[in-house]
Amino acid sequence: MLEQHEVAAYLLGRGLVSRRSIVSGQLRIVDASRRNRNFRVSGGPGESYLLKQGIAADSAETLANEVALYRRLAASAAPIASCIPRLHGYDAGRGVLILEWIAGGQDLYRYHAARDRCSLALASALGRVLAALHSVAPDDEAFRRDAPWVLSVHRPRLDALRYLSGASIELIKVIQEDEPFAHGLDELREGWPIETLVHRDVKWENCVAHAPAGGVRLTRVALVDWEMAGWGDPGFDIGSAFSDVLGFWLTSIPIEREAVYEHRAERATRPLRMLQPAIAALWRAYVRARGLDDGAASRLLLRAVRYAAARLVQSAYEHTQETSLRTVLVAHSVQLSRDMLLHPRKAASDLLGIPA
Repeated sequence: MLEQHEVAAYLLGRGLVSRRSIVSGQLRIVDASRRNRNFRVSGGPGESYLLKQGIAADSAETLANEVALYRRLAASAAPIASCIPRLHGYDAGRGVLILEWIAGGQDLYRYHAARDRCSLALASALGRVLAALHSVAPDDEAFRRDAPWVLSVHRPRLDALRYLSGASIELIKVIQEDEPFAHGLDELREGWPIETLVHRDVKWENCVAHAPAGGVRLTRVALVDWEMAGWGDPGFDIGSAFSDVLGFWLTSIPIEREAVYEHRAERATRPLRMLQPAIAALWRAYVRARGLDDGAASRLLLRAVRYAAARLVQSAYEHTQETSLRTVLVAHSVQLSRDMLLHPRKAASDLLGIPA
């Protein structure tokens, strides 16, 4: 594994940083590890990088998939090529991916949390980016085609149970014992279509707001972290974007065990009515950029709503992996996702503010 104290010499050897940056102390290296070992590097002009090295069991496969995606998109004339970080190299021997770090950028989670509201301009920008991505039609490139794992969350492999928390197992049981809920996820998984290139992990942390060249206002969005990308249903990416807005609302609802859920929701510090315009702005920008007619847009919207429900389940599941207790937030997320999955048309209108 590449250690933090080795990064400067490693980049110098690859001609990506100058000796002047190192000697002058201008070069800064920050450990930004999460699922992977990540180092964020900044120095002189043009010296802004993210080094990514996998540490999970499947990292070699997912990083190779990410490299292939970057190379494919960078070499294409597709509009999405301008909405991704630049690939500076891949060291297959050490499994190190070197990407552009978008200087001055801020992921949408931090951006919105700092302002406690959603930006309409950035929501529209994200809609256009997703439309650009979904304009890439399937071909023979060997990208993944399987359905996202969350659509099988209620059917875990036997060997996976040993790694699950008690709260995760309880969440899985809740879905298994609810036949319509489980059937809805099965239906999405079994009907997974291969229509376009999809990112499959569109969450605010993977959407970086940045300024255009020569500008200062953050008005554009770049998509990062392409490990899970492949061919599939564009509705999954749109639903993922919807689910983060709903999660932003859910986390602002007061946690009071004795209160009725609807009464708590009314006291959210970020009311849903204040967030719905951002959802509508994203959807309108997407539909316009892809040139969808009313029928195609309506069908896609209903699928996106059901995928948004699945992504809420995923967020709840990830939360249970961090705690041994099933929390009120998890219960809210599961309740909401069930309603959305079984009644997508009503959810589109009442929750998202977009009549289907």
